[in-house]
Formats: sequence, C-alpha cells, structure tokens
Amino acid sequence: MKKIFSMNRFEGWNLSLPLIQGGMGVGVSLSGLAGAVASEGGMGVISTAQIGFEEPDFVGNEETCNLRSIRKHIVRAKELASGKGMIAVNVMVALQQYREHVKEAVRAGADAVICGAGLPVDLPELVEAGKAKIAPIVSSRRAAALLLKTWDKKYGRGGNLFFTKGAGLRQTLLSQRGRRRADILDFRGSS
Repeated sequence: MKKIFSMNRFEGWNLSLPLIQGGMGVGVSLSGLAGAVASEGGMGVISTAQIGFEEPDFVGNEETCNLRSIRKHIVRAKELASGKGMIAVNVMVALQQYREHVKEAVRAGADAVICGAGLPVDLPELVEAGKAKIAPIVSSRRAAALLLKTWDKKYGRGGNLFFTKGAGLRQTLLSQRGRRRADILDFRGSS
C-alpha cells in the first residue's frame, strides 16, 4: 500500500492524525467539536466569529463576551482533548477585534492561530515565536509572496503552516528564496 501522507512534516506538533478540522463560524466550531477532533489526535479549530453569542449579556456587550468566550472555549476544548492533538483558533482578519481575538487566544493557550478573510500582515507581531503556530489562509501567489516577504523583513520569520486555495501557491511557498518556509495544505478545487 502506497503511503500518501507522512506525519514527519508535523514532527513536534502533537498530532497523530493528519486531520485539521475547518473553522466554521458562529456556533459551529466551538469547544465540543474542536476538543473531540483533538482527542483523536487531530487539530481541532475554534472559530472566534461571534463566539460569545450564547453569553447572557451578549446583546450590547459583544466585544467583552467574545473575548471571554474565546478563553472559555479554548480551556474546555483542551480539557476534552486530554492532552492529545492540538487546539487552534480561526480568526478572520476582517473582524473589528481581530488583534484582540488573536492575543486572547494565545493567552488562553491556543496551539495555533489560523487567519483568513484578509491578509494577516501583523500576525507574527501578535503571536510571539514559540507561543503558538501561525497559519494564514491565502488565495493567490501574490498574497503568499507578500506575506512571506513582509514577515521575513519585519519579523525575521515565516509561517508554520499555510492554507492555500489557488494554483501555483505551493511552488511560491516552497521556493521563496530557495528555502522551505512552511508546511502547506493545498485546497485547490474547494470553495
């Protein structure tokens, strides 16, 4: 049987299953689902989009409830995972509280921060190296090259993982200045 996936590329990531659950917003990807995925050895993902909607004081107090719920869901997911897998957050750059969501997730112990819906040009500034993995979602070769160049110049680092949606991105990420800069998951053909 031909081996189609090697876990070697994720050595040191606490993943025993090559599975990263998608971050689905507003009540779908919360601690229950993320914790269950991580407990099987994969990466469970919590979406921070309106994550505090179940809080009793949410109406009129969205920002505080969202930040409080980020911490609550990360802690609960890690409890459910019992030390297995990884817990990540999916934070949309387009959110007004993007920076605050990222910082709170890292403080709460997220293992990785995945960002899409915009270019997270300041993500390395928000996530200190070694605190959590950083993983942007990019949709063009130009966007990938811009992030890599900006992050290298301004922060002296690249991403730990890139999620791609466009043809040709894999080569851009693998050959940027001749160095392998990140692990890449390519979702060509997905919407």
